Amino acid sequence: MSRRFVFLLFVSAFFVACDRSAVFDQSVIIPNEEWNKDSLAVFTIPVTDTIVAYNLFVNIRNNEDYQFQNFYLFIDIHAPNGAFIRDTFECYLADDHGKWFGKGRGRIYDNRFLYRRSVKFSTRGDYRVQLQQAMRVDNLKGLVNVGVRMEREGASQ
Repeated sequence: MSRRFVFLLFVSAFFVACDRSAVFDQSVIIPNEEWNKDSLAVFTIPVTDTIVAYNLFVNIRNNEDYQFQNFYLFIDIHAPNGAFIRDTFECYLADDHGKWFGKGRGRIYDNRFLYRRSVKFSTRGDYRVQLQQAMRVDNLKGLVNVGVRMEREGASQ
C-alpha cells in the first residue's frame, strides 16, 4: 500500500472515531439544490434500545441562493408498530439582517437544529423518518442537503 493511501485511511478513521455521540447521522443531497414540495427525504433509523433517551436533530445545509430567513419542514415519524406522528418544524437559517447562521464553507452553511429532546422509543425496530419542505413554494432553491441525526441523551454535540 502506498503511504498516501495509508495516511488517508488513518485520517478517515480518526474523523469517524471522533464522532462517537451519533447513533445515527445521515443526509441526502437535494438534486440541483432545489427541493420540490412533493419530494421526501426518507431515513430509516434502527432502534434496538428502548430504555435509553435520545436527542433528535435536523441537519440543514443551505447556500447563499436560499431566499428566506427561516425554513419550515413537515416531519413524519412512522414507528414499526404502526404509530405515526407529524410535526411542523421551523428552523432559522439567517438573522434579521440576512447574516447566515451555522458553520460556513464558502457559500454553503451547515446547521444542526434540536428537533426533540429526551425521546424514548417504545418499540424496537426500524423507524421511518420523512422530511418534506413546507415553505409553500413549489421548488425551493438554495438547499444543498437535509438530514437526521440521533444522539444518546447527554452526549456532546
